[in-house]
Amino acid sequence: MITLTPLSSSAASSSSSEPVCYLLELDEARILLDMGQRDYRASAAQTSWEYEEKVRELAPTLSLVLLSHSPTTYLSLYPYARARWGLTCPVYATQPTVEMGRVVCLAEVESWRSECRVEAADSVDGHTEGEVEGKKLDKGKRPLRGPFVPTVEEVHEAFDWIKAIRYNQPLHLGGDLAHLLLTPFPSGHTLGGTLFKLRSPTSGTVLYAVGINHTSERHLDGMVGAQNGPTGYAEGVMRPDLLIVEGGRTLVTNPKRRERETALLELVTSTLESNHSVLLPSDPSPRLLELLILLDQHWTFKLNPLVKRRPGVPQLPPGEAWPYPLCLVSRTAQDMVAFARSLIEWMGGVVKESGGEEVVSDLSGNRGKKGKRGRGARTTLGSEYGALDFRHVQFFLNPMDLLHAYPLMRPKLIVAIPPTMSHGPSRFLFTALANTEGNLILLTSRGEDRTLARELYEQWEVNQSFSAKWGQGKIGSVQSLSGQLKIEMESKVPLAGAELEAHLEAERLQKEKEAAHQAAVDRSRRMLEADDLESDSDSDSEGEAAADGIVVRRAEGANAYAGDGEDVRTMSFDIFVKGQQMRVQRGVAGEMARFRMFPFIERKGRKVDAYGEGLDIGQWMRKGREIEEEGETEEVREAKKRKEEEEERQQLPPEPPSKYVSEEVTLELRASVFFVDMEGLHDGQSIKTIIADLQPRKLIVVRSQEDSTQALIKFLDSTAGVTKDVSHPSVNEEIKIGEHVQSYSLTLGDSISTGLAKKWSKFEGYEVVMVDGTIALSAGSTIPTLESSSLVKPIVKEASAEAGQEANIAEVDDVKPDPDAAPQPAEDVKPTPSQLQEEVKPTPTLASSVVVPSALTLPTSLFIGDLRLARLKHRLSTLKPPIPAEFAGEGVLVCGPGIHAGEGGAKGGSIVAVRKVGEGQVVLEGSVGRVYWEVRKELYDGLAFVSAA
Repeated sequence: MITLTPLSSSAASSSSSEPVCYLLELDEARILLDMGQRDYRASAAQTSWEYEEKVRELAPTLSLVLLSHSPTTYLSLYPYARARWGLTCPVYATQPTVEMGRVVCLAEVESWRSECRVEAADSVDGHTEGEVEGKKLDKGKRPLRGPFVPTVEEVHEAFDWIKAIRYNQPLHLGGDLAHLLLTPFPSGHTLGGTLFKLRSPTSGTVLYAVGINHTSERHLDGMVGAQNGPTGYAEGVMRPDLLIVEGGRTLVTNPKRRERETALLELVTSTLESNHSVLLPSDPSPRLLELLILLDQHWTFKLNPLVKRRPGVPQLPPGEAWPYPLCLVSRTAQDMVAFARSLIEWMGGVVKESGGEEVVSDLSGNRGKKGKRGRGARTTLGSEYGALDFRHVQFFLNPMDLLHAYPLMRPKLIVAIPPTMSHGPSRFLFTALANTEGNLILLTSRGEDRTLARELYEQWEVNQSFSAKWGQGKIGSVQSLSGQLKIEMESKVPLAGAELEAHLEAERLQKEKEAAHQAAVDRSRRMLEADDLESDSDSDSEGEAAADGIVVRRAEGANAYAGDGEDVRTMSFDIFVKGQQMRVQRGVAGEMARFRMFPFIERKGRKVDAYGEGLDIGQWMRKGREIEEEGETEEVREAKKRKEEEEERQQLPPEPPSKYVSEEVTLELRASVFFVDMEGLHDGQSIKTIIADLQPRKLIVVRSQEDSTQALIKFLDSTAGVTKDVSHPSVNEEIKIGEHVQSYSLTLGDSISTGLAKKWSKFEGYEVVMVDGTIALSAGSTIPTLESSSLVKPIVKEASAEAGQEANIAEVDDVKPDPDAAPQPAEDVKPTPSQLQEEVKPTPTLASSVVVPSALTLPTSLFIGDLRLARLKHRLSTLKPPIPAEFAGEGVLVCGPGIHAGEGGAKGGSIVAVRKVGEGQVVLEGSVGRVYWEVRKELYDGLAFVSAA
């Protein structure tokens, strides 16, 4: 049984900005597919957090979490749930998703915490949520209130917990999930983006395909690209029993990638050359790489001295051919680039093709004649990291550093995070640039609902013609902003003047209060200890303590608090001191006290070993460190490195006292805004083609709107050969697929398993074989064994008083197929438990057997599978030499070298026709020859062949 419940981003009325999260229940396993979160400011503006409540309720009960992409809408809630909601199950993602997701979450957390106070959202009764009495605990009984912002340490700990997996490598899960097989496939869209395939022996295969892109980009290949298959997809993703796919872009038509890139670069160039600046909000990592590669290559092309400047633009000296800086403002940008350079094997496009050389081309759209390229149109520049070298990108940690290096009025291109402009550098720089006419706000995504980026996008779209709106396949035009816009700006400001003095005075008083309280606690503890010792001594020796014949009388109050501030248990004296006596057999009669007198510590140190050789302790310590370093894994080294960085960060001077300030700023909008879709996602035609190529048996549409969902369902209903079993659930609606299957365990005996070594045949990820034997129920075993019929003796059934007939039991050797009977398909003849009880009464000393009735005959061979002529055509084209094939009509494939014109017509044995004449029936026609036998072999290899012999 397969059950899918959308916790967010359903197919009914979801928005593209909603977080992605689905609960998949597969054979008693509870699997959460992605765990995204809304933008922090949008989350704070909400009034209901039903989705987060549901995730908190499910977190302790989950069996597995799969993270498919690294943007915030896919995984930003995971660190918080891991740290505070009891999420302890295994988590799987690809290595790029782990590293880039860490960068994304760190950038969001650090940016938000540097501006907004988050303790109020996390505190409950004076304790941080989940940290009550030193324990991380959250019972889920309190109502939630966003945003849900983890700490930096919690982000690192959560992503260290994720288990990294690789593409196309099946992974057998452990524990309660041991029966499931997980296989990741590339999905495009983001670095490390994944299609997850889960295979269950009883429920079939589930393919989770959300966030896919079929086309290649500058740093990524398309969805499951470069695979051997007629449709370009890997064999592992074909014909899933259930396909979970998003349908929100069904009505969208994307412009060509070259057109989008050309429009973006031409607009950037014209704005900079008119002495104005460009602000490009972007995410911290997933799509930022694509933009940086594109812009850095454009800067390289512009700095080439052979490139001519535009007419009307004054020529500059060679050293200042392109004097406009390319700036990136992000706290985590340099870490992101370092991680990306270590993940080149996961990339494609220009990064893979350059092989250490950066290929730069002109994207202006002016192409030369075929076979000729102008000078400077294409340049190859060697570099250490190829397209990831980013020689022209300048990194800044915050906007203040940027404005200090380049004044506000100097033209420049600024890439700032986050894309929503709800907080961080992009929001601050927008307030600085939006009031200057000629500046450009360049949006590459529509942004999330209730954010500044979405508001600007809506202002741009409302003034576009219908054909230029988003999703119509055309590039829009630049739109000038006008009017006033009120923005709430929040910041963290250091205290100064009277506020700082008051804060320091309050801290001093607090420290004095805590010190006085601690001193009082210590004084009370010492008084109690002294009173306890004095009372014990008075009761034992009536106020006298004797040791070695010496009687010492205690003086009242003498040295009662000796050694104030020191641990009395470790002090040593050569005289009698109150509180230093030690008890032996306390509470037993005859107890006596002894005192420490004349302490002497013998210092022992061996300079030589037993053989007189000097000992070099340092040598052994160095050897031990070397052995530890050799045994360390890469993960341990990375963890140690991060720990050292944290220790260094803690040694830095403490942050000065600060306060959080919120103010409302009114902007006079004079800048321009332009939107070009650079999200790297499929469009409507692509998703229809992908579904038709994958040929799923059942389909669930998620992350879509009602009109897009109905358009996709209408297309599937009108297309032949595509599944009609389509579900489109709403939020929290359960979709149940399949039925409960009763599976039974069976052990193959040695008499059968030894003869099956070369008979297994592969079919859709399974291995099948036909067996013929007898089930034996051995004494003391709960699992039946299938043995050869000759080894199991049947049991003679006793006469039944009710039926009055003998049991239908015979030796297997006596069963002979009826030659006149028609061939029947293979069946598993398994009696029900009630039939076993009625027909067979096993004795404790004999084995019972169930025999196939004599009326049933097994076929000598059987083919399993569905023949697809398109796949057969592809297989024939990969032969050496290849066999050409063409479709001659519906259900007919003509193969052979004689089908091409100019070869003298058809020759004997050169043409073979493969014809599908019915359900499960194929006819192979043609003269016997090389082509016939090779086509027949490929036809057979496309099916699973099992033999009863």
